[in-house]
Amino acid sequence: MRHELVICTRNRADDLRQCLESVAAQSNPPCRVVIVDSSDGDSAERVAEEVAGRGSLVIKFVHTAPGLTLQRNAALALIEESTDVIHFVDDDMVLDRDYLRLILSVFREHPNCGGVGGRISNLPKRRAKGVVRWFRYAFLLDSPRPGVLLPSGVGVICRTGDQPRPVDWLSGGSMSYRRRCIAGLRFDESRSGYGMGEDVDFSARVAGRAPLVWTPLAVIEHRYPFNHGDNIQLRRRAVRSRWQLAKHGVGSVIRAAVVYAVIGDALMLLAMAGVFRSRHHARQACATLVGLVDVIKGLPV
Repeated sequence: MRHELVICTRNRADDLRQCLESVAAQSNPPCRVVIVDSSDGDSAERVAEEVAGRGSLVIKFVHTAPGLTLQRNAALALIEESTDVIHFVDDDMVLDRDYLRLILSVFREHPNCGGVGGRISNLPKRRAKGVVRWFRYAFLLDSPRPGVLLPSGVGVICRTGDQPRPVDWLSGGSMSYRRRCIAGLRFDESRSGYGMGEDVDFSARVAGRAPLVWTPLAVIEHRYPFNHGDNIQLRRRAVRSRWQLAKHGVGSVIRAAVVYAVIGDALMLLAMAGVFRSRHHARQACATLVGLVDVIKGLPV
């Protein structure tokens, strides 16, 4: 089974080096690594040349304008037609030695599946407990079923498990696709910057064509999970991202459920602000509601 691995990177040469070293150490290394760089300097290219010079990896390096979705689409245009599986990993990922081998084994065991994701080993623990967790379930902000894409546009991430399971979406840091199942699909370039929600959007559209599978056996470490900047701005973007899923008819996401979840989230945050006398929770509640105003204004993700 021919497989290629895509890494999109920007101004993180040290992380890229560590990622590439873990790729080079794979028990079943990729036939080729496609690196799409949007860095301000040439440090990433020098890292790629150094690793390729050791002879352990075949690397195709290209430079584009910044934007994760744009970079991923540039990578898709470079994938060879003979390739069966395309892996996407973030530049700050470190792959367990058998990660790619175990991902490919799932494709072999599930010949009809269109995509496979692995287990991110160092995800933050779930913080909501007791009554708060049940309120989150009620407002479509969480679910006891891992891997589901809720009508509110919230994707519930898989954290633990013993066996592979079917899922509605795949996390962008660990997603692999059968090339024939994504023919003609592209990442949404209206999702600017690091492309918030692009993984849910793309993988859920693939799920409309062929089943997706998550396996806990293929392990990968995310060095900086969910480290994307200001939490207040992230909340506003998250609302716009979920609304765009509903607007484009992705999965079972609908606009009424998005609004319902946003209002429920804001109410819970305001309650927490009162109980804990927390200005931070109050600001989060306001930012969540402002996300709806952004939607009305038509602001992009």
